[in-house]
Amino acid sequence: MTRVRWIFSLSLVACLSAPVAVWACKIPVFRYALERWPADDYQLVAIVDGDLTGAPKKAFEELQQLENSKANVATEVIDLSTLSEAELWSLEGIDDTGEVPMLQVFYPGQKKLCWKGPLTVQNVRRWIHSPLRTEIVNDLSEGVSVVWLLVEGDDTDENLRLKRRLDETLRRAESSVTLPDGVIRRKDASKALAEVPGASMDDVLRCDIPLLVKFNSRVLAKDDPNEIAFNAMIAGIAREQHPPFFVPIFGRGRMIEPLPAAQLDDDAILKACHYLFGECSCSVKALNPGIDILLAADWIETLGDHVVVSDPIENTEPQLITIPPGKTPTKSDETVTSEPSQTHSHGQVQSVRQENKIADRRTSGTHWWVVSGGFVATIAIAFSLSLWKRQ
Repeated sequence: MTRVRWIFSLSLVACLSAPVAVWACKIPVFRYALERWPADDYQLVAIVDGDLTGAPKKAFEELQQLENSKANVATEVIDLSTLSEAELWSLEGIDDTGEVPMLQVFYPGQKKLCWKGPLTVQNVRRWIHSPLRTEIVNDLSEGVSVVWLLVEGDDTDENLRLKRRLDETLRRAESSVTLPDGVIRRKDASKALAEVPGASMDDVLRCDIPLLVKFNSRVLAKDDPNEIAFNAMIAGIAREQHPPFFVPIFGRGRMIEPLPAAQLDDDAILKACHYLFGECSCSVKALNPGIDILLAADWIETLGDHVVVSDPIENTEPQLITIPPGKTPTKSDETVTSEPSQTHSHGQVQSVRQENKIADRRTSGTHWWVVSGGFVATIAIAFSLSLWKRQ
């Protein structure tokens, strides 16, 4: 049943992407996610009751400093002494006020509790840093396409067998998966956009990290004291599954729902690999499966500070604009919007405006395709859902 749901998730994305398949960019999904999907923020909440002293106060100060960190995290403080009785009853995850001061961690974009525990310096730090998550950041920053994580179970021999089988399957995947044709390297953008029919800015890589067909495997022990936070993040998306299982990680730390080891076969892993190497036909992050990991990573520095822009009417040649130094970039700076905020530099504003003009031209006159494609996709989704419920 879980394997059916797991494969269904990838199939559903393909259906949702169908209406815009005509404009699918050549950038593979994993690379599109790395370059253009900012990581969603986890919410770290300190629950206190009046003024703090001693160790809890130091932990509170540590938490406040996270707002200036590179991690995808936002912080909040709730002081019970300032709340009404009704507000106290509405708080989630507090069964006994004797647990306060408390640290709560919520998943991105939803009020779903991921973990709770004492408000200590150690707990604050372990949510931001861990050895395994650092290795994953390094892998993705160096061009590894997808990191496959084996979350170990209780049987040591089975864990070793699963790791060997995963590595063998990934080597086969590397020989069978290919990059989409038409991807344009940043240094070749000027020539390609001028000479290649149908070439688009969407097909241009935004950074110089090697574009590789490469898979790495990593192992997460469920009783590793350094990885308590990582295990909690994964447990929340695993639902009622129990280790061992596999979790593919790509982009800026986005992980797809775990695949149970009992249902491991080459077909399931190859389907996931081929999906992540396919042309990105759905640029909306929320329509793609998965959830982000909390990582302490400076993706702006890793990916570089250059933006390639081109306007086919006002400029016959693409321009390479270097964003000048200035205000320290924030997480919101990574998100391209139709109305740039006043904190963007002049170069950023021009880049955004020109890219928006191109997007407007590319989508004009396409309503018929969207409507008809959307109708077909709706039927496909409804049919798939009916089959899924019968499983």
